[in-house]
Amino acid sequence: MPSSSDVLSTIDLTGYRIWLSGAVPESTEEPKPDVESPIEVWKGADAENDILSLVQVFSALVFKYGGEIVHGCQPSFTPILLEQARRFLGETVGQSPLQLFVSDFFGNDRNRRDWSRWERVASLAVTPKREELSTSLKILRETMTTECNAFVAIGGKWWAGEPGRAGVPIEFEMAKEAGMPCFVLGGFGGVSAEYAEREPEWYVGLNNRLTVEDNQFLAKNTSLGVVAGLVLAQLNRLQSNESGQSFQANE
Repeated sequence: MPSSSDVLSTIDLTGYRIWLSGAVPESTEEPKPDVESPIEVWKGADAENDILSLVQVFSALVFKYGGEIVHGCQPSFTPILLEQARRFLGETVGQSPLQLFVSDFFGNDRNRRDWSRWERVASLAVTPKREELSTSLKILRETMTTECNAFVAIGGKWWAGEPGRAGVPIEFEMAKEAGMPCFVLGGFGGVSAEYAEREPEWYVGLNNRLTVEDNQFLAKNTSLGVVAGLVLAQLNRLQSNESGQSFQANE
């Protein structure tokens, strides 16, 4: 396996708008965007903290190498992404690499104050609401599909007996239908892991030019640096029209 520095040394993600999908189970204490590190105030299982740490590492690398992240304002991920965008803007001059999407279905006074604050470090798009939450979320996701050209799933809430309401599988299928290169990072649990277990051919149509074995490797690996580095390296190869290099061949 090549080192992380070797994998990342020539990466250029300019032009990529990566749809980051996922979540961790809700915490009893809400993470706050203005703390030093939202991970420090998130009280959850080790697996949940690993998911947040991966979001932190992955988003920082995407921003560093010129890519953008598009996200639907999931409460557990959003503070992490805002923090990384703020850090990036503190080190460079230019437009924020973070695009947040929200539905006006959630447009109460408190949320609108939050949205206004988030716009200091991110671009924010508000999609129209409908009477039903499900329809409002459908509009949100359809709009996000038109604004992205790659998809990464991390974690995600458990099925809890209602698989039709699990956001990650819905968004995953929409991204595949749109022809985006898709990556499922299920090694840290959540719906991403369970989906890979329940759907034996989940890897069909990922459009990321990796072998079945390589996609399974990514779906089970629990090393933050390895997982993030390999996804970004493969996106870089795709942009350069290079064929995917097997991860397994380098082990």
